Amino acid sequence: MPLKSRAIALSVGITSLAVISFQLVIMQLLSISQWHHFAYMVISMAMLGFGAAGTFLALFREWLKRNFDRAMPLLYLLCSLSMALSGRLVGIFGEFDTFLLFFDRSQIGLMSFTYLVYALPFFFAGLAITLVFYHHVAHIGTLYFFNLAGSAAGALVIIGLFWTVPLPLIPSLLALLPMLAAWMVRIRSRRFAALMVLFLLGPLSGILAPVTPGISEFKPMYGSLQLPDAEVIYEESGPYGLLQVVRAPAQRFAPALSLQYRGEPPVRDVLFNNGEYLGTLLGRLEVQGNDREEGHLDPGRQSVSTRHLLDYATRGLPFALRQPESVLVLKSATGTDVSHALAHSPSRVTAVEPNRQANRLLTDRRPEWIDSLYLHPKVSLYGSSVRTWLARNTDIRKDLIILPVIGAFGGTSGVHALQEEYHFTLEALLEMYDRLTAKGMIAVTVWAEYPPRNSLKLLATWRVLLEELGVDAADSHIMAVRNWGTITWILSRSAFTDEEVRAARAFSRNRSFDPLILPDVTDEERDYFNMAEDRMFFDQVDTLLYGNYEAFFRDYIFEIRPATDNRPFFSHFMTLGSVPGLLRQYDVRELPYMELGFILAAVTLVQIVLASVILIILPLFRVGWQGTRRRYTFLYFSGIGIGFMFFEIVLIQKLVLYLGQPVYATAAVLAALLLSSGAGSYASSRFRADHRTLLRTGGVIVVLILLYALLLMPLLDVSMSWPIPARVANVVVLLAPPAFFMGMMFPFGLRRLSGSNETQIPWACGVDSCLSVSATALATMIALETGFVVVMGVAAAAYALTTLASLRLGDAIQQNP
Repeated sequence: MPLKSRAIALSVGITSLAVISFQLVIMQLLSISQWHHFAYMVISMAMLGFGAAGTFLALFREWLKRNFDRAMPLLYLLCSLSMALSGRLVGIFGEFDTFLLFFDRSQIGLMSFTYLVYALPFFFAGLAITLVFYHHVAHIGTLYFFNLAGSAAGALVIIGLFWTVPLPLIPSLLALLPMLAAWMVRIRSRRFAALMVLFLLGPLSGILAPVTPGISEFKPMYGSLQLPDAEVIYEESGPYGLLQVVRAPAQRFAPALSLQYRGEPPVRDVLFNNGEYLGTLLGRLEVQGNDREEGHLDPGRQSVSTRHLLDYATRGLPFALRQPESVLVLKSATGTDVSHALAHSPSRVTAVEPNRQANRLLTDRRPEWIDSLYLHPKVSLYGSSVRTWLARNTDIRKDLIILPVIGAFGGTSGVHALQEEYHFTLEALLEMYDRLTAKGMIAVTVWAEYPPRNSLKLLATWRVLLEELGVDAADSHIMAVRNWGTITWILSRSAFTDEEVRAARAFSRNRSFDPLILPDVTDEERDYFNMAEDRMFFDQVDTLLYGNYEAFFRDYIFEIRPATDNRPFFSHFMTLGSVPGLLRQYDVRELPYMELGFILAAVTLVQIVLASVILIILPLFRVGWQGTRRRYTFLYFSGIGIGFMFFEIVLIQKLVLYLGQPVYATAAVLAALLLSSGAGSYASSRFRADHRTLLRTGGVIVVLILLYALLLMPLLDVSMSWPIPARVANVVVLLAPPAFFMGMMFPFGLRRLSGSNETQIPWACGVDSCLSVSATALATMIALETGFVVVMGVAAAAYALTTLASLRLGDAIQQNP
């Protein structure tokens, strides 16, 4: 390859590194400003930009080809400028807020504008890269390799930047890379040098005056900041998100306390992650109380004792039943439940918190904020995901396992429906059950909500779990107590004794709580102190506990079947089939706020499809679609677009379980797929693009996808306990075979078209991009409805379609090995 061509190839790699890193930056920015990282939507932004660039090239290819030397550096400069200024541009007409989307119609426009602004850098980068492909089609394999290899490197480089550079600075730093690419292919003239200096002002302004992302006014942190004299006393960004500590004189900790509590709720600082409540900096808070209030103690005793504030919440139930010696707190956050456990004098408390930034803050930098709780000699803190810790500690048994609180005061409006919650799947709870001692318990507290969903889904999961284990009399192993705000659920490995049932009743009576599930609970007991909003809830609980739960699953208006590793969306309750029934019971304006995440996924799917059709497909009609066998061109490249994206989206969602964090999962999948696809693209130039080669390659892809749908997670389970670097390397190795062959199909298709139907190449790229853009949201919707295995099956079917269409696709430019 000539020296100039090498510079062009290297500029493609550098720009690809920048734009793939920018994708992960957008994920972090959306996690802060909105309610979710929206990985599928961010990927679609990138694909839309690249697809629109392909269409633009089709419309103006002759002019761009004639002015290639001037267009290339200018496009790189525009990519740099739009990347650096994206944070300022998205807010010029007002801030987009997911929560207001169905309340304020202007938010639809703001959502579309935000989407397009973030797509701009990908458009300019895509146009530059596609122009290189078109201008140097003879070297397509090598250039495609630099494109994908640079992208793979970007997915790994950005993780290092997240750990070392404040998030607001990263977009401007990344913008310097396309500028470097522009310098590598520059025109040697004073005018262009002056233009570069002018464009350099964009990244420099972002470095000197970075834009801090705002948070939704409906996020918990925003409410805390509205308190008198509230201030942010600490802030730190990293791959796990933006940590902020808010201090306010009126910020008190009172988590659904008993109305019998006579003390004053304490003032405490609160730690937020991306604006969401992570935990109160409580420390070892203890209060004074009477021993006679505890159900398991002698009612005749009158002495005053020291106990924890949470003993006055329903969360005190497990400690009222038994005295656990060994406690495991999962997703321990700021250690509130660890503090509660320590107040009951166990021999050992194990805390597992995946957010390593928060762990570092509370153990190394500011341990005094929680009274050095995580440095207590009885406490062991592990910075890993729940499932990773369980995989590493198969021989450990615990007397009590405490899971994180589900929901929030007043409900959550279903904003977390898209989140993978692998710690609440049936498989996860089975693993936890296996880690219990003979008298061990699992405790979960759920915030009350109407209509009931979280509590019913948790109960349904436990009922199915006990049935799978062959345990009869579920009411002898499940106990629940409720008050005005929360329900605490207990799952016991052994049947509750009569003494423990009496202790639960005494605990409830002394705290003005109501027993919800006890072996002989009465209707009067259930609704004595805290009147239920709808007494039908009690009938629903009884049906799940004693009756035909499968029939209840079919008839209940919400989806409350247990979450599984195949469908790990515990907070997802609304399906397409349930919408008509919900509309009959509730106003259409209420529907989005019962499960905002699901509705938003549907809305963004419509937006993405419209944007891709308008910006990619419709402009191509201006140049027309000429040549023969056009339907086969459409089928071939649409299959590639759908198949690759479905495979990618599923892997990202599945690997959240394996790697424990969405950013790591996205980076690992992008790096593995793009690097191996790039290698496959490079290798494709050594093979003939004939029917036999395409049939064999497509057949291998279909078989591998089907095998991975069934065997990938069992293979990953074997290495779940490995360190993160080793697991990332394992992902790269395991994903290399399918990605390698997938990388061959696109250049094979272009080479066949270049033989006799060269005018169809822009359409081929446009169709591939359009279907890739749409497939990101569609894959998420299908995963919500049916699970990951079905999405993988659709990916295999898409590549099967591509393989069959290859039989009638163009003629090939033959290249011998």
